[in-house]
Amino acid sequence: MLTNIVGSMVRFEAIQPGLQSRVFSTGSDNFSDFNLIGITQRGGASVLMENDQFEVAEFAVFCIPHKKKAKVILPAGSQLWLLGYSDALTSLMIGSDLDSSKLAMLMRQLTITSSQKEEIEELFLPLLKLLQLEIGVVNKRSRTIICSIIRILLINTYRLNPIDTLHSVYSSDELVLQQFRQIVEIEFRNRRPVSYYCQELIMTYDRLHAICQRNLKKSPLQLINNRVLIEAISKLKKSTDSVQMIANALGYNEGSQLSHFIKKETGFSPSQIRHNFVKSGEASVSRLEQDFADWP
Repeated sequence: MLTNIVGSMVRFEAIQPGLQSRVFSTGSDNFSDFNLIGITQRGGASVLMENDQFEVAEFAVFCIPHKKKAKVILPAGSQLWLLGYSDALTSLMIGSDLDSSKLAMLMRQLTITSSQKEEIEELFLPLLKLLQLEIGVVNKRSRTIICSIIRILLINTYRLNPIDTLHSVYSSDELVLQQFRQIVEIEFRNRRPVSYYCQELIMTYDRLHAICQRNLKKSPLQLINNRVLIEAISKLKKSTDSVQMIANALGYNEGSQLSHFIKKETGFSPSQIRHNFVKSGEASVSRLEQDFADWP
């Protein structure tokens, strides 16, 4: 079992050579939503997935996407670094820049990248040791630093991999939606117009609208508003901030603007949502929170 690092979001273990073989599982139980990265430093490993067995040589990097049930078999004498992160952190790991689509493709299917001893020692080991150092001091560890280190590890991996030859299991529409979601996650508090997202994605409004409607049955604006609504309701339920303070945090000048938006989207005022939550608990208002997990 990998060591719990940051809540239930990141797991990490440096596995030293042993006298017996060991097996690590992913894609089930607490690891169903984890992406797994393995780096062999000494000896090899095997990955069992979907009734197939894949051999991983010494000095190689392999990536297993979330929800894929797999077993990593480490023979006696092998040394391996295993790093997992929750799919909820994908937007932080992948980002929304020129590297994003390649990182998304890398982590959406089983990939095994062969390397050389010098590349592992120069490109990966310093980062892994830095990660180990960062998580070693519990009261000072930073999720931002941890996510940044993992992102660099992924970038180093795809630079070693002929990524353009990989066949993506996701359609071009889903890649666009993934990028759209990433930008929404970064910008939704700034109340950006849909045209801003089109510019960032380098596509017309009509194309983005068609992709969103075709796949999610919602317009781009509806998806953006859903994300704002999730944040607003979460703050109403989990903080004592005034509506004006929440409005300011979400890019509104006036609390009344946010109140009108929430009332229009849910049929409830902010005070009603808070009252219902305090009175009846999470279940009474959970239906108001739109699901943001149905995006690719």
